Amino acid sequence: MNFTAPFSMNLDLTFLGDIDALVGRAPAAVESFSPGHWALMQRLERRAVEVVRNQHVEGFVDFLCDTAFLKQPYSVDGNAVRRSLSSYPAELAKSLSALRQIDELDYGAMHALAALPWFGRSGGRAFNSAVLRLVRPQLFGIIDWRNLAVIIGAPGFEGLVQPAVTFSEFTTGELLEQKGGLKFTQKIYEQYNNFLRQLAERYERPVADFDLILWTYSIQRRPFLSIKSPKIRLPLPISPEDRHKLRSARRPAVVKRILEDYLDRLRELGYLRRDLLVEELCSLFSLIRDECEIFGRGKPRMQSTVRRVVLALDRAVKKENRYRLLSQWERWKNMVDTTSSAWRGINLPGAMIEQGYLVFEDFEPIKKYFENLYDPDSLEPRAQPD
Repeated sequence: MNFTAPFSMNLDLTFLGDIDALVGRAPAAVESFSPGHWALMQRLERRAVEVVRNQHVEGFVDFLCDTAFLKQPYSVDGNAVRRSLSSYPAELAKSLSALRQIDELDYGAMHALAALPWFGRSGGRAFNSAVLRLVRPQLFGIIDWRNLAVIIGAPGFEGLVQPAVTFSEFTTGELLEQKGGLKFTQKIYEQYNNFLRQLAERYERPVADFDLILWTYSIQRRPFLSIKSPKIRLPLPISPEDRHKLRSARRPAVVKRILEDYLDRLRELGYLRRDLLVEELCSLFSLIRDECEIFGRGKPRMQSTVRRVVLALDRAVKKENRYRLLSQWERWKNMVDTTSSAWRGINLPGAMIEQGYLVFEDFEPIKKYFENLYDPDSLEPRAQPD
């Protein structure tokens, strides 16, 4: 059986792994990303057949919301997706019709779907590719930065496919740094999926199998951080060894490593839903609060100052204030910055730094990361994820 449609890429790709073994490990790999996701994907595969056959727009909207969640469970608020889609009734009908003609339209079906918010209006094809994969797994796979890392042979992900593939739209370094934040355009997707089709044709398997194989292999090489939905709260562990180094001249290097590791895990998740973003901001403020409290133990003359900071940070993360944390981060930092006009006479950072504790100033790269992605006042993404 021929599982592929014609395409122009003629790179002679060879698969070096055990295909059956990797397919067998796929369910566990998917579950490691988000519990319940393997069963959800199987249900959506069955629903895709019904949705395309029935051509009911209401059922199609439900399917799209669930597919977006399948692709990015930590980014997607199903109600927000539904509200966005409701403003495009004509485009919904047209894209649903295009999916019924997917064998004739091939990649053209993606262009119709791309008229919808979340599914390509901003130029990306991540969520769009998930729909096509569910509707026609013989011909389409889901695009993901991890899968791209495997086929380009990025450091830490090499060894499964030869020769390594190159993309003119991004470098290996850009992919590994931006991860899911990189915009996967139609051009990138078609080149990626054509490589999957070549493998599918050679080894006589559906394209979707190789999407899963690449993803499973990537997780073997670099497992996901264990995340308990819906609260992620990525840990910032400070070992006794690191605490000792934070008191020395090696402090800048230790802080840089801790923050880069944290940022790397944030990028792994991509855009966060508003509720998860708030939880993450609360965890960072709570960490500074805890650092202050630990610093103040056994220091009677510092107790009053430390207590003021701890109480202020406790109030900051309370329910009524927590949605303002990003917009007020600078204000909180300036309260304890002796060089700021907003300084409140709380002179902790210098002493805390000397004794190996983390302070707000250390987290400036995290603050900038969040501010680049989200509006500080609304905590909504600055760009529409797609």
